[in-house]
Amino acid sequence: MAIDRIRHHFLQNLHTARMWMRSLGGPMRAGTARYRRGLREEVEHYSKVHGESKNLFEPAPAVWDLVLDKASARIESRLGAGWLDYAAWRLEKADARMLSLGCGAGGVELAIAAKAPQAEYVCLDLNGDLFARAREGADGAGAKRMEFIATDLNSDPYDRGRFDVVLCHASLHHLVELEHVMEGIARSLAPEGELLVIDVNTPNGFRMAEATRKAAATVFATLPERFRWNHVGYGEVWLDDKIFQPPAMMEGMECQRSADVLPLLRKHFQEALFVPYFGLCRRFFDTMYGPNYHLDQPLDRAIVEWIWELDCDSVDRGALPPESFFGVYRLKPR
Repeated sequence: MAIDRIRHHFLQNLHTARMWMRSLGGPMRAGTARYRRGLREEVEHYSKVHGESKNLFEPAPAVWDLVLDKASARIESRLGAGWLDYAAWRLEKADARMLSLGCGAGGVELAIAAKAPQAEYVCLDLNGDLFARAREGADGAGAKRMEFIATDLNSDPYDRGRFDVVLCHASLHHLVELEHVMEGIARSLAPEGELLVIDVNTPNGFRMAEATRKAAATVFATLPERFRWNHVGYGEVWLDDKIFQPPAMMEGMECQRSADVLPLLRKHFQEALFVPYFGLCRRFFDTMYGPNYHLDQPLDRAIVEWIWELDCDSVDRGALPPESFFGVYRLKPR
């Protein structure tokens, strides 16, 4: 047991040291060696992830799909409609156009196109390897006005005309030239258009805010051992005695400037709606610890419901910062 613990701490320290060495190339900015390496890692990672998926979405444990459904219901209660339905409603007029930034394999875009097939969709992503499946999905769904373009969003010119909806679904936290991206979105929005954003809102590197770390550590310490197996933190499955805190430096482009996403959105756009959520859930139910939960087991289900309710209460009271949000943004009046 002592040997296992020593090996565990060695893996943790090795992972942190490796991330620190990666940071020696300087800030993650376009044109740097670190940036080019991050782009390569991003493409390789998501090609592998989507290669393992059975559909157009990233594979996830069942418990993560459950809490995402709960988050969608929370958004719907504030928005007055499901957000996919809302996006489709914004695209009902003749010649409506939607721009999607970071579309991946196009699963979300196809879900909207199924509800608003007459609209035009321009879908951008760094990883053109994913587009064969995206185009196959579009053909199968009869979505004839969908274009998929491989491009680096950090340097894209954003000169494809005006759009009634610009969608950023879990994409902005992968970008480092956020000021350039925000300016491009502003140029791309039609005067009455809307920017719809779903994204994370964490300190850079997907670190936990101090209040989140303390609350998550307290909850984690109460969980039986079978819920504390870490599936992605060290490159192999390992039992954690305390909740995993990511190193400050991340691989690929993940969360390099996640702390700047929301402030820059509010600087460049008028916020029409903001729905915060996941003060705790992301730390317990995503791909790291999520595979430990079996929803047909009463205890597992009860823990999920308890953490979800605690999450909502903590976020709504302001006791914890939200780690995810849905927002509707419009051009600021001139």
